[in-house]
Amino acid sequence: MRRLFKNKRNENGDSIGGTVEVIVEGMPAGIGSYVHYDRKLDAKIAASVMSINAFKGVEFGLGFEMARRPGSEVHDEIIWDEEAGYTRSTNNLGGFEGGMTTGMPIIVRGVMKPIPTLYKPLKSVDIETKEPFQASIERSDSCAVPAASIVAEHVVAFEAANALLEQFDADQLPRLKENIESYKAYTKEF
Repeated sequence: MRRLFKNKRNENGDSIGGTVEVIVEGMPAGIGSYVHYDRKLDAKIAASVMSINAFKGVEFGLGFEMARRPGSEVHDEIIWDEEAGYTRSTNNLGGFEGGMTTGMPIIVRGVMKPIPTLYKPLKSVDIETKEPFQASIERSDSCAVPAASIVAEHVVAFEAANALLEQFDADQLPRLKENIESYKAYTKEF
C-alpha cells in the first residue's frame, strides 16, 4: 500500500490523508459519566484523537452516517441473554451511550488530512515583502496515516485505561482485573 501511495505521489506530486479505526474490546458497561461533561469517556477519547496532529474529525460507530438515518436505524436496542446478560443487538453507537460505555466494543475513527509537504508546491506569501511565491519542495512521505494509526491506538488505549483506573480502586494489575470481573458479573444480573 505504501508503494501505491508513493507511486501516486511521484506521478502527480500530491499527498493523501485517510481514516484510522481503533476498536477496544472488553470494556465493561457503565465506564464514564452521563452527568459530568468532563468525565464522559467518549468526549475524552474524541479529544485525545483530535489532539493528534493533522486529525480533523472523529466519529464513533456509525458516526456521521447517523445524520442520514432515522432513530429506529441508529439506536442500539437493549437485550438480555442468559449467557451474556444485558447487551445490545447492534453497535451503531460505537460502544457508547450518554458518555458511558455500553459493554459493546468501542469503535472510534479519526480522519487525517493530507500532509502539507507536496512535490507540487502550494502558493504562499513572503512575510517581509508580502509578495507571492511557491512553497519550497521538501522530501517527505505522501501519506502519514499508517504511522498516525499507531498514535491513535495509543491515545485511545491511554484514555480507556485511565477510565478503568478512575472507576476501579486498585494499585496492582491482579486486583484491577479482579475488580473488573466482579463488576462485570454484577452488571450481568443487575
